[in-house]
Amino acid sequence: LVVIPSSFIFPFIVPKVVIFRSLVTVMAAGLVILFIASRDEYRPRWTPLSIALAVFLLSFTISTFVGVDPYHSFWDNHERMLGLFTIFHYVVYFFIVSSVFKKWVDWRLALRIFLFAGSIVMFIGLLQLANPYLLLNQGSGHVASTLGNSIYVGGYGVFLAFLSFLLFVKERSIFWRWVEGVLGILAVLGMMASGERGPLLGMVVGVVFMVVAYILTLKKNPRLRQSLLVVLVVIFAGIGILYQFRTSHFVTSIPTLNRAFSTTIANIENSGRWIAWQIAWQGWKDHPIFGWGPNNYFYAFNLHYNPKSLEAGYGETWFDNAHNILMNTLAVQGAVGLLSYLAIFVCAGWVLLRAFRRGNIDQHFLIISAGFLVAHLVKNVTVFEDPTSYMYFMFWLGMINSLTFLPKKEALTVSDEKNVVSKPNASNRPIGWGLLSGVGVAAFIIIFIFDIQPARANMKTLYALQFLNSSPSDPAAMAAVQEALSFQSPHIDDIRSDLAQSAASIITNDYQKLGRDMTEQIFQLFYGELKKNLVLHPLDIRTDLTLTQYGQIGAELYNDPRYLSEAESYAEQALQYSPKRQQVLYILAGLKAELGDTQGAEVLLRQALNEDPKISESYWRLAALYANMHEDSAAEAVLNLAHTNGIVFSDQEQGYINQIEALIASTTKK
Repeated sequence: LVVIPSSFIFPFIVPKVVIFRSLVTVMAAGLVILFIASRDEYRPRWTPLSIALAVFLLSFTISTFVGVDPYHSFWDNHERMLGLFTIFHYVVYFFIVSSVFKKWVDWRLALRIFLFAGSIVMFIGLLQLANPYLLLNQGSGHVASTLGNSIYVGGYGVFLAFLSFLLFVKERSIFWRWVEGVLGILAVLGMMASGERGPLLGMVVGVVFMVVAYILTLKKNPRLRQSLLVVLVVIFAGIGILYQFRTSHFVTSIPTLNRAFSTTIANIENSGRWIAWQIAWQGWKDHPIFGWGPNNYFYAFNLHYNPKSLEAGYGETWFDNAHNILMNTLAVQGAVGLLSYLAIFVCAGWVLLRAFRRGNIDQHFLIISAGFLVAHLVKNVTVFEDPTSYMYFMFWLGMINSLTFLPKKEALTVSDEKNVVSKPNASNRPIGWGLLSGVGVAAFIIIFIFDIQPARANMKTLYALQFLNSSPSDPAAMAAVQEALSFQSPHIDDIRSDLAQSAASIITNDYQKLGRDMTEQIFQLFYGELKKNLVLHPLDIRTDLTLTQYGQIGAELYNDPRYLSEAESYAEQALQYSPKRQQVLYILAGLKAELGDTQGAEVLLRQALNEDPKISESYWRLAALYANMHEDSAAEAVLNLAHTNGIVFSDQEQGYINQIEALIASTTKK
């Protein structure tokens, strides 16, 4: 529910993550004290599921430190914040809830709280259907609610729907059944409002799984089995009817259904995500055991970049995730990481089945718990884990781990609440103020260094960005920038990058307002700061490209061609790490032409054209190069080729074509 747009650059992610990590640290400190007081009661239980989580964390850790960019794997960027440091908190959270919540009555209260909080998220999402600009949604047709991303909302809706159904079927109170049933419907509506296909697919597969599971296990109730068979037929018939009438107003008016039923195999194979999945496979072959390192998919995508991506626009040429949990994990954590991730689901299913056979849990808990896991995995095949999904996923796994491994003498079905008497915690050891103070101080230090300070750095960066954009010539703006850059934060690389990109735009567009002294001050500051980022992330071509831009600014500012040569070297380095990316080819070709190497520029632009002849930009850039070289016939040949290939230029590009033709005409006249 936490969203703080006035203080954070990424108001939907940063405050959520730092608050969650802080709360986990506090809870972990509490668990340490409980463990010391009563070791037998609060010691972690090493079950197959908890071992699977520990192995996944170990795999994540190894991949972090053997990957191509350990720093990025450990911290991630401040847009997602899902590096090893945060993942460790999620696994600790799993062990905390597994250890502290003991019985169904404990979990029921926690589930209800989760359901009510989540229902607020779903309700806000529905409000955004009426007001698409509500809560920074920026008029999008997909609702983002308090999560900032429609994908996150859709996945959360799936979780809440299964959660409410579990509470509903195990509830004895008519009042609570009504409440939980209504909130379950709200969760489904919120999932539908997200407009995302992956959550819908996960929901449908999870529901079908549950219906089939009930049919197979209800052997003593033939009438109910027959009814469920009818339900199963109705589900498949409904899907078939909706597909048959996929062009009807009813289907097209519901974004989620429209996107789901308008999707074809051909659409998928021509999509950016299909390309991203193929690149993930190629990336896995480069590092098959432990992968490129968590959060390092971007590097694999660059190296194996497919020029076809640009056909959908520049927005489809930058992927930091394969948008498929299986393919992405394979690429960044290798075969070991993928197997450890899948082992979580396998072990969860095994402990559920084992507990059911022993009588520890009932049929409903078995089927609904497994149904959500199936839905979650299927949903993630089209997306990825996020800060919200990790929280409810670990919560659900913690519940399974807790209720399936009760001591045998306390074995109860989770619905059996009769004669459940809470036993007093008989402490084996008294807790003194010294221990409490020591654990408390340690927790505060951890929170201050790793959560409060990064939050403050993010806030200072937002303030500096706002000040720099509103009053770039004010010396106080530069003071705010320097304060943000000097503040200790694990995300200092993002801070440098965000400020440098904003400053480059200001220098380019507001040079006259800034004056030479302020322009030079800004240029020198960020030209140096970006080089620090290149040391930290040598494979990150985004830094190379920003340094290329600064080199061009420096050449114009100081009338010094040496800056152009430096810009050329940064662009060449970017091309080394992404050899087929048209954007880099265009930039480098422009630099070579400016430095007089027209032959080198021609080679690069020819490469861009040959990589994908459908990209219009390659034609007018190459034609412009020939026109400026006074090779009119070559320029005309390129434009004729564009016409032959059926290239349609945008209005802006047509303006460039007109200039090229005018230049050719003037040369011919002379």
